[in-house]
Order: sequence, then C-alpha cells, then structure tokens
Amino acid sequence: MLISSRVPSRVPGRTYLRIARPVAIAAFSLGAALCGAFAHASQEAVDEVSRLLEQGKAPQAAKQAEAYLKQNPADVQMRFLQGVIAAEQRQNAQAIKIFTALTRDYPSLPEPYNNLAVLYAAEGQERKASEVLEQAIRTNPSYATAHENLGDLYARMASDAYAKALQLDGSRQAIQPKLALITQIFPKQGGAQVKTAQATTTATAASTKVADAKAAQAREADAKLAETRAAEAKAAEAKAAEFKAAEVKAADAKAAQAKAAEAKAAEAKAAEAKAAEAKLAQAKAAEAKAAETKLAQEKAAQAAQAAQDKARAAEEARQAAAKAAAPATAATATAATAVAAAEPAKAAPAVDEKKAAQSAAAQEVEAAVKAWSTAWAGQDMDRYLDAYSDHFSPADGSSLAKWKEQRRQRIVGRTAIVVNVRDLKVTVDGDKATAQFRQYYASGALKTTTRKTLRMQREKGQWRITHEGTGS
Repeated sequence: MLISSRVPSRVPGRTYLRIARPVAIAAFSLGAALCGAFAHASQEAVDEVSRLLEQGKAPQAAKQAEAYLKQNPADVQMRFLQGVIAAEQRQNAQAIKIFTALTRDYPSLPEPYNNLAVLYAAEGQERKASEVLEQAIRTNPSYATAHENLGDLYARMASDAYAKALQLDGSRQAIQPKLALITQIFPKQGGAQVKTAQATTTATAASTKVADAKAAQAREADAKLAETRAAEAKAAEAKAAEFKAAEVKAADAKAAQAKAAEAKAAEAKAAEAKAAEAKLAQAKAAEAKAAETKLAQEKAAQAAQAAQDKARAAEEARQAAAKAAAPATAATATAATAVAAAEPAKAAPAVDEKKAAQSAAAQEVEAAVKAWSTAWAGQDMDRYLDAYSDHFSPADGSSLAKWKEQRRQRIVGRTAIVVNVRDLKVTVDGDKATAQFRQYYASGALKTTTRKTLRMQREKGQWRITHEGTGS
C-alpha cells in the first residue's frame, strides 16, 4: 500500500513518489489554494526535513520537525511530514495520532486519510482501513492513491479469506486456483499477502461507483438548491411587488387627502368671502339707515326751527303794531302816568317768556341725556353714537371714527348693561347746555358709580354731546 510522504513546493497539482520497500511512500502537495489558508509556513524548513528523511536520517528529521512545530504549531505541511517520519520509524501509534488529528482539523484533505488507512492495515485492522480509505475517496474522488490502496486492501482481504477457507475445508477444489492466481500475479513479500489485479479492478470499480453515487447526490442537491433559490427569488419578487403596490396605494391615499384638504380650504375661503360680503352688506345697510334717520331728524329740526322763527316773527310784528297804536303825544300827565304804568306791565311778559324758553330747553336736554343712556343700555349703537356731535372730541385724543369703532367693540355683544342717570342738573345758555349727574353703570361683575358732565350744543334742533368728562 502507498503512504503519502514527501511535501513538495507549493504549486498547483499533485505528484506521487513510490519507494521500493514493504510500505511504499507517495508524495503530497497542498496546492496553491491552501497556501493562503496556511500562511507563514517556511518552505525551506519543510524541504530540509524532507531531504533528511530521503537520506535515511529519520531521527534528525524528527528533531528538526519537532523544533519547528514548537514555533509554528499550526503548520499543516510540517505536521503531515512529522506523521510520515513517525511511520518510517515504525512508531505507528504516534503516526496514527498525528494523522487522526489532521483529519479532524482539515477534513477536506484526502492524504491524511490515506496514510491513516495504511497504518491501520499494517496493524491488521483491514475493516477500519477500508472505511478510512472510502472517506478519503469521498473527500476527493479523483485521488488515485486512495483508489489503488483500497484495491490492494481488498485483494489482501480476498487472499486472507481464500486461505482461511482452504484451511477450514481443503476439499474445496475452487479455492485453490483462486489463491494460486493471486499468488501468481502478486508474489508474497515478507510473509504478507500481496496485491491482485482482479481485486484492484474490483476495488477501483467499487470506489468509482461510490464516487458516481456521490456525484449524483451532489447534482440532486444542486438541483434542489437551485429550486430553493428560484422559489426564494420568486417570493422576494412577489414581496417587492407587494411593497411597491402598498407604496403606490399610500401615495394615492396621501394625494386624495391633500386634494380633500385643498377642497376644504377652498370651501372655508369661499365661506369667509361670503361672510365678509354679508357683513359688508349689513354695514352698508346700517349706514344707509343711519343716514336716512339722520336726514329725517335734520328735516324735523329744520321744521321745528322754522316754526320757532315764524312764531318769533309773529311776536315781533305784534309788538310793532302795539307800538304804532300808542298815542303820538304824551302831553298830559294822565297819558304819561298811563304810559309809565304800562311799561312795567309790558316788561313782565318778556321775562316770563325767557324763563319758559329756558325751561323748555332744559327739558329737551334732560330728554336727550336720558335717550343717550337708554340707547347705551340697549346697545342701540346707531342712536347712541347719533347723540354725539360731529365736533365731539374724544378724551384720549383719538379721531372720532376710531373712537366710535372702539365704543362699538366695547358695547356690542356684552351681557346685560344697566345705565342709570341720577341727580341730573341742567344749565342752558342759549344754544349751549351743561348736564351734570351721577352715573350708575353695571355689566356682569362690573359695577361703578361716577360723576359725569356732558357739554351739549343745539344742532339743527337737536341737542348733541360735544364733550364728555368724569369726576366733575
């Protein structure tokens, strides 16, 4: 049988070396693919140990290998060579230990299996040797050394079986020719059974069959793997399509939401515009009504003023006629006395008429103040603001228009308002008047009592406020 022995330089391919001795030694190459896996190995050290072994200096080679492995314990080439050296020194137990460790650490290498099988066969463990050789062939079906060794092993086992059968039953005539044939083809060396061509052929065929079966299994596994990968790819495509559809659906939903939001915003804007138009129309209508009311008031004031002017003219005409009817001469004492007596009587009605006019004006002012407070309490802004003259000056110095807008904001929409005028005192001086009173105001939680003074002026027959002050 052949043992893988020499470790050549690291180049692709395999070479074998056979040495003529009972147990032949073959070569072993890790190949370029393993160089990266077992970096930092010293090829010079390996070559030196191999040279010593070929020169028959096995002990020296063993020492150098051991020293090198102490520094590089993971160097697979030197470990393999150490096992070959142990086999050469007939240290089979040590060699078996080394090659067993290599098969465990590097199960894809067939050479350690081959050498381990040779060692088992040397110790008579043919069955175990055949199992290890079959493992080597499974690792590398094209490893010829393992096929040849397996054939040799089968031939030796056949020779042993024939010899045993003949020993047990020498009368069997068919056994002797078979044993003679094996002996004729492969003579015995050192008492051991030798190889037979027939056994080698049979072993090679068996190993080839095993290799073919393994290749078929590999092809079947590859086909299943391809089917699995195709199914996975199909599932991935389906999942991607589903994800894309979900993205499109989400985008459509988002677009629909955006469109709905735009429509809602447009509706709100249209509603705001409509409300603004309605508010503007209401404001215009209120202004038109206020203008109409003001015009009517002005017409009424003009009519009242015209009536007053007419009454005054009639009075003046009457007085002129009375003067014209008096005697032209006042010669007599009687006439003088009569005239003197008539003068006081004539002045008395004029004083009474002035007082009556002032009293009437004061009543008009009182009525105007009460109408002003009633409009304020009733939140009737048209009547309330109409009580102020166009010449009214707001106390804060703002314009009349801004002041009116502020009053609208402060009055309209509040809870119930109560405005009472107490202790009202009015003084009239021609077309001007002053009203002083205590004002009680209440709205919600707010309740106040203040002194207030309104300065008023007759404008076209209506008393209007020109100044409003508090505290005096």
